[in-house]
Amino acid sequence: MQKHRPAIVAPGGSHQKAITAAKYGAEEVYMGVPFTSLRMRSNKLGDFVKLKKTVDEVHNLGSKVFLTMNIFPRNVDIKIFEATVEKVAEMGADAIIFSDPGTFHVLKKYMPDTPLHLSTQTTTLNYSAVQFWYDIWVKRVVLARELHIDEIKEIKEKVPGMELEVFVHGAMCMTYSGRCLLWDYMGGRPGNKGECNHACRFNYKIWLEEVRRPGQLLEMQSNEEGGNFILSSKDLCTIKRLEEIIPYVDAMKIEWRSKSEFYVWGMVKAYKHVRDAIIHGTEIDPSIQDLVNVIPHREYRDGFLFNKLQDYPDREIEEGNWTLEEGQTPHFQQDGTTTETTPGPLFARNYFGILEEETLLKEGMEYRKITPKETIVPWMQLKFITPDGYGELTITDILNKKGKELEKADCNTSEVFISTDQETEAAMLLYSSDQSKR
Repeated sequence: MQKHRPAIVAPGGSHQKAITAAKYGAEEVYMGVPFTSLRMRSNKLGDFVKLKKTVDEVHNLGSKVFLTMNIFPRNVDIKIFEATVEKVAEMGADAIIFSDPGTFHVLKKYMPDTPLHLSTQTTTLNYSAVQFWYDIWVKRVVLARELHIDEIKEIKEKVPGMELEVFVHGAMCMTYSGRCLLWDYMGGRPGNKGECNHACRFNYKIWLEEVRRPGQLLEMQSNEEGGNFILSSKDLCTIKRLEEIIPYVDAMKIEWRSKSEFYVWGMVKAYKHVRDAIIHGTEIDPSIQDLVNVIPHREYRDGFLFNKLQDYPDREIEEGNWTLEEGQTPHFQQDGTTTETTPGPLFARNYFGILEEETLLKEGMEYRKITPKETIVPWMQLKFITPDGYGELTITDILNKKGKELEKADCNTSEVFISTDQETEAAMLLYSSDQSKR
């Protein structure tokens, strides 16, 4: 009997990221559709020709493709949505991710045979709602990030036929299911239409005023970066608790917004490795699991999944969980758990680039193309990872496209080709965990 194996779901915000996700083990890749995706502003697949090419290449690598069309349209957007669906119908997607009941009817009209997945933006929190969507032939629900693992377990027990997808890694928005009003208020651009500027991730400063000393402001400081992340302070990371999640879900989603290919391969490879080790009862390679620490990140937390499940005031009050002072309303003291991982330097750039298909021959030696993300020099030692393994290499020579040797190359240097002390391949990623190399 085949063991239950939830899919790894990864976003592909550009052609290269989508291909990287598929090569490094994501069984399902989701991509935003122009004009109809909540992430359209950061989406690099801005035209349908490029989108179709990417869909086909991801399919050739053996992964499924889900196209995201999850805006909440106003009246003026419906005609645009309908015209877009006509084009999307020709893409060959394995499923469409949607949010709005109105768009549901449009999708069923033009794509009656394509499975539909309900976006997390709909904030699905209970089994009754899941049952509703199941009854009208929605195949999968991406559950709200606010849910506790016990609630997810109950939903699966009540509606076993519905596929459930949960977030296991990535940013925790101020409004956790993504319908943020903050940037609409601050910047006048709706996050609902892909124009979110991550206002909840701004580096805020907090000023205190003592009531008897009006106008005398005291700045509150708490970290080295000079501000306080009061709205979205930590990232979701559940890699050390996957064993508790796997039995109740059909897909585990990794989120990374506008992150690099470096983020893509690290998270996909790490979560896939740990998932497979748990399923097959094999040993977890700590060097693979710890990829989540190599990549720069905020402090990790396992979100709401393993918090104490909050009770309401009219329910039985557990001693020690509630506090009530004079003049206050009841509130719950949550002591949510965190992972054992350590915060990575938020602004460190230890990703050096991904090797590409194109090569250059000089004096019988093969040089492979790379677009450097950081400065590289001859005889620099870096780590590498491929879909099948990992290790270390040394850059021996750097050439420009005309074959001239270079003393160094950086993000401003175009058409760079390198040789190394060992055989290379396309999609090999170069990085360093040594802070001194940046």
